[in-house]
Amino acid sequence: MKGLEAKTKSRRKDSFWRACRYLGPHRRIVAISIICALAVGVLFTSGLGTMLPVMQVLITEDTVQQWVNRNIAAMRLGVSLAGSGQSLRIVRADPHKAAEGLRDGQSIALAEPGGHDLLLVLSDPAQTSALLSLDGGPAVTVPLRSIGPHYVAARAVAAQMPQRAIGAICVVLAFLLLLSVTGNVVRFFQEYLSEKAAVLAVRDIRRQLYDHALHLHLSFFSQKGTSDITSRLTQDAQSLQEGLKGILGNSVQESIKAAMALGLALYVSWALTLFIIIFAPVMMLIIRKFGKHIRRAARSAMQNASTMLGQIESTLAGIRVVKASNAERFERRRFRRTIDSLVGEQLRIARLEAFNTPALEMLTLVVVCIIVVYASYLVLETHRLQPSTFFLVMACLVGIGESLRKVSKINNILQKSNAAAARLFEIIDLPAERLRRGERAQLPPARQRLVLQTISSRIDFEDVSFTYPGGGHPALRNVTLSVPRGRSIAIVGRNGSGKSTLVALLPRFYDPDSGRICIDGIDIRDITLASLRRQIGIVTQDSVIFPGTIAENIAYGLPLATRQQIEDAARRAFAHEFIMERPDGYDTVLGGQDSQLSGGQKQRLCIARAILRQTPILILDEATSQVDAESEHLIQQAIESLMHERTTFVIAHRVSTILSADSIVVMDRGRIVGQGAHDELLARCPTYQQLYERQLVGVRARDGLTNAPELPQASHGGLGA
Repeated sequence: MKGLEAKTKSRRKDSFWRACRYLGPHRRIVAISIICALAVGVLFTSGLGTMLPVMQVLITEDTVQQWVNRNIAAMRLGVSLAGSGQSLRIVRADPHKAAEGLRDGQSIALAEPGGHDLLLVLSDPAQTSALLSLDGGPAVTVPLRSIGPHYVAARAVAAQMPQRAIGAICVVLAFLLLLSVTGNVVRFFQEYLSEKAAVLAVRDIRRQLYDHALHLHLSFFSQKGTSDITSRLTQDAQSLQEGLKGILGNSVQESIKAAMALGLALYVSWALTLFIIIFAPVMMLIIRKFGKHIRRAARSAMQNASTMLGQIESTLAGIRVVKASNAERFERRRFRRTIDSLVGEQLRIARLEAFNTPALEMLTLVVVCIIVVYASYLVLETHRLQPSTFFLVMACLVGIGESLRKVSKINNILQKSNAAAARLFEIIDLPAERLRRGERAQLPPARQRLVLQTISSRIDFEDVSFTYPGGGHPALRNVTLSVPRGRSIAIVGRNGSGKSTLVALLPRFYDPDSGRICIDGIDIRDITLASLRRQIGIVTQDSVIFPGTIAENIAYGLPLATRQQIEDAARRAFAHEFIMERPDGYDTVLGGQDSQLSGGQKQRLCIARAILRQTPILILDEATSQVDAESEHLIQQAIESLMHERTTFVIAHRVSTILSADSIVVMDRGRIVGQGAHDELLARCPTYQQLYERQLVGVRARDGLTNAPELPQASHGGLGA
């Protein structure tokens, strides 16, 4: 059990990275986005690099050309230099790189002075050695290290810079402005492409989740309801989209900027930079700690949001019952408890996020103070670091810190997205009822089956038992029933006797726990769901109307149906008249369940839908429960016509509908307690007698059955209706 819990927690932690796989089909967009992020990092680092000559000019009053040539000369000699013109001073000689004879504090001059600038001579790529005088002593030939092409390019560019300090600064700042404009253009494309990839990936996840939800077992919806799926498809998917956008946008961009700024800092002063890196693990540990708490709080908040959505949906859908029951105060208190719980989790997240930034900033300030002290030691005591170099490293540090600050905020978003992704994949990972084509046999098409002359042309329930998931008692107990082809069966019984459960097993909304159901001798579990359900038409007591036109609602699931077929089905369901009264007739647009149709009109559209499907098997589950009195007689005629054209299962309380069936099945507590004709059951089935007396006789006069047989006095048994 503990192993399973650990595995579940691990999968939840990895859910976001699993969601990142959906970026695969859009890898070109992601690749271009990453290339743009690299360009942003390069331009950002280049901008930092241009600050060094500006600071050098301001601090030492050198020209850019002098500063570049001095750095090249120092590199070739393996020392740190000060001064300009015809005389230089060695500040510090690197014991591993300095030429032989060079040491700290020595003055350097050309052995043959001729007005030449010493820096120009030492930085000239053509020079491989120099004849120098050290501390005014005799001439010494000092070898010069070769320089790379980047030094040659820097020397050439510096030679073109203005000699006046203000002119050089203006040129550098103009170049910096050009870098900024280019960087912002590239950043626009990077951020747009990152969001585009995130939107497309979440679209794919939503499609998969929605498609998977359509194929989930009905037991899931009976336990969770529709609001849970709705919450995951909307709010959770949006949170995941923010995370994907963050990791492709600022996360990649800021990480690249920080890495390149770190590279520049290492190049300028590796000693100071490595000292800074020591503090990185501490900051990462704090970021991870906050992220863990935020992920947990975000998951709890999403669950509370789903609960709130479900309550809003159920309350507003049943607003008439709420008002009629004077339950406004009760609903208000219940909603207040739910919303308070949600707000509590949201405030917990807000506290964590609000504390996260100050904690990191305080830690950063402490780190910066330590770094400044160490850098001051390098500049003032050991002379291993120039002031301009120190300021450039600090600028890199500021850039890295700003990037880490943004990444830390992205981490909070990623933790929320991880919780959202876990909830999305919880549904995607649920087992679906759909079976792939080829894994099971195909039930022959309806027209072929109707002409088959086989002995087993029937529907058989063989010792079927079934218990709902989480149910304490079986809904069906060892039910055995055979229905010949073309016969109509009326199923009656008290509420909870298993009537609707029995017919729900036929299209495999649920599978029996034991026993089997066969159509023409074929176990329905051995055939594909698609071929099975193509043979079954269903009209339930809940009239389901989808957004779209009236014609589209009648032809739901049959997009190739012609207008003539649709109208013929509507006429047989006695719906054509009220449809034509609408301004747009069959093209009238309905708004789903809020379609401003009466209950009877909705039900007649559903009956027309079943007529159009022309299935050999028909299930009518309280199909006349919402039919208005005016059209009830006409609808009854339509139902009776359907019942005699195909194999029909009817669940109804109306006497006229029941008596129109070829046979009546009586159910009680999940068992069949009687089967036969009306007169037979009245004579020998106490349960049917009681149902007829208490539920059916009350509507005899309305249905015109005044001559129905009276109940035998001995039949008044002990079963209540």
